[in-house]
Amino acid sequence: MDNTDDFKMKNSGSIMLKTLIIVLVITVAVLSFFCLKINDVVTMYKDKYNSQSISAMMIMKTNHSLTANSNSYKDQSQKLNKENSELKKQNEKIKKELDALKQKNQQLEVLQKELAGDNLELQKSLKKAASVGVTPQSYTIYKGGTLETNTKGKYLGKFLGTAYTPSSEECGNDKGITSSGLPIVPGVSIAVDRKHWPYGTVFYIKGLGYTVAMDTGSAIKGKKRFDFAVLDKKFAYELGEEYYDVYLVKLGNGKIDESIMS
Repeated sequence: MDNTDDFKMKNSGSIMLKTLIIVLVITVAVLSFFCLKINDVVTMYKDKYNSQSISAMMIMKTNHSLTANSNSYKDQSQKLNKENSELKKQNEKIKKELDALKQKNQQLEVLQKELAGDNLELQKSLKKAASVGVTPQSYTIYKGGTLETNTKGKYLGKFLGTAYTPSSEECGNDKGITSSGLPIVPGVSIAVDRKHWPYGTVFYIKGLGYTVAMDTGSAIKGKKRFDFAVLDKKFAYELGEEYYDVYLVKLGNGKIDESIMS
């Protein structure tokens, strides 16, 4: 091998080495570029992952908060439902009480009307008494404890009523003694048909008041017939014959409590 060949070989080896170095440099540069790019991508995805992780954690916290709020609202809703049920029960109770009060009020209104009607009837009787010079003070005032004057009792219907006095021609004696053996109590004693009403029976007669069956009479026949005892003949005539609403307060047993004489 001569010098020329040796030079060529060295020159060729130098070129190959330079080429190899260039290739290596380029390769390293390319690899470095790709590494940088990959690092940027990794960093980007890492930041995105961290951001998403933070968002996910915030969402989880929000969900926990919403769950807690939901449970709280659920408890409040159950409490409100319970209170609402209690209020409904109270409203129903109040409604029942109001209905009961309304019924009582209606009953009181009816009673008030009845009492007003009774007062009018009583005023008519008193006017009749006044027209013949008789005043209420002329009558014996009942102060005993046997008459039940807190109720009207059972309505019996309309009775035909007349009036009589303790005179001998009307009472059958000159002492004012009834057929029961007791003296007449004007404004309280009435004569009835004993076939239907025993002595001691208490009636409420609208317009006349509370009365006691303690006498009979030849003209007093039938279940719905009575004769009302008064002191004055003119007053008896003024009352005349009239139909009265009669109520049964207490059915007698044939005996009369003499406390009504006091």
